[in-house]
Amino acid sequence: MNDQLEQYVQRLASDFEFFCTELWKSIDLPSLARHQKQMARWLQDGPRRRGIRAFRGASKTWVTLAYCAWRLFKNPNERVLLVSKSEKHSKDSLFMVRRWIGQVSFLQHLVPDRRSGQRDSATKFDVGPSDNDRVPSFTAASITGQITGTRGTVIISDDVETGVNTLTFEMRERLREQVKEFDNILIPGGDIIFLGTPWHLESLYDKLAESGYTFRSWPARYPGGDWDTVDDLEPELQDDLDQGDTECGDSIWPERFTDLELTEREASEGRSTFAMQYQMLTSLGDGLQYPLRLADFIVHPVNRDRAPLTIAWGKTNDRGGTTRIEDIPSLGFGMDGFYAPIMYSENWGEYTTTRMWIDPSGAGADSTGYAIIGYVNGYLWVKAVGGLEGGYSTPTLNGLANLAREHRVREIVCEDNWGQGMFLNLFQPILRQHFIESEDEKWGATLEGFRVQGQKEVRIIQALEPVMNQKRLILDPEVAANQELQRQIVHLTRDRNCLRHDDEIEALAMCVKLFEVLMATDPKQGEMRRKEQEMLDEVNAHYAAMGLSTLGSNRWFEHK
Repeated sequence: MNDQLEQYVQRLASDFEFFCTELWKSIDLPSLARHQKQMARWLQDGPRRRGIRAFRGASKTWVTLAYCAWRLFKNPNERVLLVSKSEKHSKDSLFMVRRWIGQVSFLQHLVPDRRSGQRDSATKFDVGPSDNDRVPSFTAASITGQITGTRGTVIISDDVETGVNTLTFEMRERLREQVKEFDNILIPGGDIIFLGTPWHLESLYDKLAESGYTFRSWPARYPGGDWDTVDDLEPELQDDLDQGDTECGDSIWPERFTDLELTEREASEGRSTFAMQYQMLTSLGDGLQYPLRLADFIVHPVNRDRAPLTIAWGKTNDRGGTTRIEDIPSLGFGMDGFYAPIMYSENWGEYTTTRMWIDPSGAGADSTGYAIIGYVNGYLWVKAVGGLEGGYSTPTLNGLANLAREHRVREIVCEDNWGQGMFLNLFQPILRQHFIESEDEKWGATLEGFRVQGQKEVRIIQALEPVMNQKRLILDPEVAANQELQRQIVHLTRDRNCLRHDDEIEALAMCVKLFEVLMATDPKQGEMRRKEQEMLDEVNAHYAAMGLSTLGSNRWFEHK
């Protein structure tokens, strides 16, 4: 081996940042970003029990998979165990490392020797130079699978905390017990490394930090100011702030995540979810502890059948005056309150559909909650929200049927967790009595049950916060004036049983949830398509008057 090549190999083996840089070149990836280099140094030099908390999309998994390959390159007798959130995720990660070994010149000597009996499957493989051992060189497993009996000199826990396995306290406790098994299967002297993004205010990673693990955090934006402080912030990022080289709120990876991109993600995910999953904040201040604000609604009269195709929120109108609505008393904290729109379209459209959610009350203190919402062009128009006393009584059922008919509801969905269909069976015949069958109008509504899952408070926030942040939820003034609904909105937190009554806000949230697929519509594109269709109709009328063939669709306009 010539001196130059020997030095190259020695540097690959001694410097993981260099190894990762060369690997990225070999597989045609862009150069390592600055934060990825920081992660590489932390993976190489950090304590034996360490972790990376980083925002979604930071490439922490890819950098750590490269670290696994580096450990095997340095010492082919290492035993790597990668534990992921699912079997598919772990297999995909193993496949990635195995593909690198097969295609990168300085890793090809690690290709498994099948002729000698070495393992090479979707869940485990050996590297060529390794000593024969009952434990594979690289094993991929799921946190929900069986890892007892496996052994490793380095155990990687990759995003084992998810939105699903943190729904309840019992689930979070079960996850903590599962990861305790890592200590029992770690070969003495080995490393345990956690990679993750927080999914709950009681995050597993906070508990691990309390038990002795050392974490480094990479938020999407530099913390401070509105972004609060981040525990265990990467020191180089803190140095940037201390030296004035950057400002609070700047993106740490502007080449990939621009300010506009992060702002759009915050609106889409919701402020509190963004704070956890992009800013690594699990101790939220009041501004995030209470994530729903009255100011995020638009208040405007809601018509029974039609609504403007576009509407815009703003605190100052075109005359420089405030749009704050002073005649609706606000229960919001501080200056929180309701605002009227700064503009709305002169073009109106009929609702695509109007849906109603009913949450039947049981023997508890809550009333039967209901919400009625119409949808048009990416906006949700809240016609009614409230609660009726009486449980399954005939007056209550008649009251709900009257509301459905009054607002011309087309689809009714009832929570059906406890009644085993009893509410539906009682409500269906009464609802039919209110159907309209006349020469002038016909009205009826479908009725179905739906079983909800997960912690109620989190479910409500996840349904409402993104839509409210995007200012696409419009309240009728009568709905906005409902002080019980206001009280439930502004006092809701992610803490279990934080509200004494939650019937009305839950009904509103679940009714919003019914429109999840439709809300993918971009209101601007929707109005543009409507204008194109109007133009097509006029062209067709002109052609028809001349005795010419008409156009069958608006594709001509899409390609004009």
